Amino acid sequence: TTCPANIEGKIGYYGSSTETAISPGTWEAAYAGAQVALTAAERVRSGAPAAFALCRPPGHHAASDMFGGYCFLNNAAIATQYLRDKGAARVAILDVDFHHGNGTQDIFDSRDDVLFVSLHGDPMETFPYYLGHATETGSGAGEGYTLNFPMPPGTPYAVWRQSLAQGLARIADFAPDLLVVSLGVDAFERDPISF
Repeated sequence: TTCPANIEGKIGYYGSSTETAISPGTWEAAYAGAQVALTAAERVRSGAPAAFALCRPPGHHAASDMFGGYCFLNNAAIATQYLRDKGAARVAILDVDFHHGNGTQDIFDSRDDVLFVSLHGDPMETFPYYLGHATETGSGAGEGYTLNFPMPPGTPYAVWRQSLAQGLARIADFAPDLLVVSLGVDAFERDPISF
């Protein structure tokens, strides 16, 4: 498919959601967020037991060829690839945002060196809708390296906690050198768009 010449067509070609506005400063903000993630990755790679990267805009909806969900660069994926490039043989990503990390799943879908585990709202009812089903487990060499836990509205904390325990068990079995967490706090019990 060829990219349209019209600006509205280009937005639809490269973007997965129209609410993700581009304005002056968008690139600088997205780039700065990615640099924060890379700084945290380097600190952990250099021996820090953990690092917290407060990145805005968020990133987990950005795929390798598409922006969306207020995300332009995938900070978790950038940090993960950096860690791989610097010698980590295996990296796991745990995404606990209420919305599925469709961009992260897309980026690592066919790879067996990165495990992607996501706890999120059911894509039949919540954004981003098209990815995040439990049946999606990766493709090619990545088959079995994606683990999705979609949950419907009203899911009680005990079910979420059980899903988290299963995800952490899979991460332990994968035995990654490092763990990257996509921490969205919209799964908080009082968030109006949460479970």
